[in-house]
Amino acid sequence: MRPITRPHSGISLGSMAELRDDVYSLDGRFSAEVAFNNRISVYSDISYRFFSYQWETELHDQLHELVDLRVNGFNESYLGVKFFPIEFVGLAVNWRFEPGDGSQNDRFQRLGVEPLTVIPISEYLEFGAALGFYSFIERDNFQPGDEIGGQVSLIWKPFYKLQNPRGLKLSYVFLLRKRIEESKNLNMKTAYQKMDDEYAGFRMRAAIEYDLKSIPLGCGFAYEMNRGTLFGFETGHRIEFFFTSNW
Repeated sequence: MRPITRPHSGISLGSMAELRDDVYSLDGRFSAEVAFNNRISVYSDISYRFFSYQWETELHDQLHELVDLRVNGFNESYLGVKFFPIEFVGLAVNWRFEPGDGSQNDRFQRLGVEPLTVIPISEYLEFGAALGFYSFIERDNFQPGDEIGGQVSLIWKPFYKLQNPRGLKLSYVFLLRKRIEESKNLNMKTAYQKMDDEYAGFRMRAAIEYDLKSIPLGCGFAYEMNRGTLFGFETGHRIEFFFTSNW
């Protein structure tokens, strides 16, 4: 989950700590984007989970404690192409690979198509927006339902030195996603295949970054709430420390 930008070249390396469904995890993340010109680029985001740890306490007639060290491995990873045929309007097509043993969620390959717009409000403020359609690949006779989504982002550079990029950069991303059809369990008879799992939920990410002057390097911190529901209170939390380089 990153701010929406025009094609550019850069890399980012970070570490993430996450709490989701009572599971504490630590991931490493590497992302890169390579622009062939100011119209088209290829990008990728790879995440590897080093460890995850679950601790639960249940109190009925007696106290039960569960401690579980989860299996490590690759988490969600993406590969995509971004194309801007005109200055402010573009299209991104991306593929999410099937996560490895590092993920307990989102266990399916996914194709995403996202129309984009990036509008520079000023030299120091940039607005981005995207719509998206996401289709999942059937696995083990289970077919997740298609989803649609919308995303907006802001990048603000207060007191930034544009001539020799240096200074503070703030970004905010808000994403809304909705499943528009029920998933199907194809192992069941036709009348019982639908799973009644339509939902709407959101994610948000706020980041602060400082770009250095002497070398093309920046460092930053981000917080992400990655499991919000519109009419509930379930949340997942993620914090990230990262280094970036753009050129």
